[in-house]
Amino acid sequence: KLLFTATHEQNFSQLKYDTWLKNRKVRGSGVAFSEIDVLLCNKPTPDEIIATLPTLPREKTQLEPLSRSATTMITDKTKSHDRRKKVEKLGYLKKLQELKAKRSQNIKRRKSIEDGYKKSEEEKKLEEEERRRREEEEERRRLEEEKRREEERAKLEALQKEAAEKQRLKDLEAEAEATRMKEEAEKQRLMDEQ
Repeated sequence: KLLFTATHEQNFSQLKYDTWLKNRKVRGSGVAFSEIDVLLCNKPTPDEIIATLPTLPREKTQLEPLSRSATTMITDKTKSHDRRKKVEKLGYLKKLQELKAKRSQNIKRRKSIEDGYKKSEEEKKLEEEERRRREEEEERRRLEEEKRREEERAKLEALQKEAAEKQRLKDLEAEAEATRMKEEAEKQRLMDEQ
């Protein structure tokens, strides 16, 4: 019994212990550690504690017949002890509920952090796609501008060549005209001399 009370502390159930003692194969014999090691490791769950709450008055130790005042005194002590146990168990249950609430909050917080992380990942992907799209657009514009400039340069060069050719032809015509005029003037002078 000492091992049970030391291990289970405020969760020790006299009723559970008595039930175990009654259900042993050989009642009244010494208790081996191998019989109780599993029971010691199996601490009562919150559901088991709740299930034993209504049975607390039945867990009183059996009393030998005593005088009325002694019985009253023991009963009062037992009641106060039972009340204290109930309060402790209720405190345990309250702590358990608080832990469940904290766990729920932690799960929600973790979910919101994960959602935020997923959103930030999605935002990063969208930003990367937008950046890539802008770069492609800028590259397309740059190539179009380069092509337009090349075409304008080619047109300008063609116009310059055409203007230079026209000027050369004009110069040739002017030179030919000058040569013709010289020849005519020479012919005229020769005719005048004769």
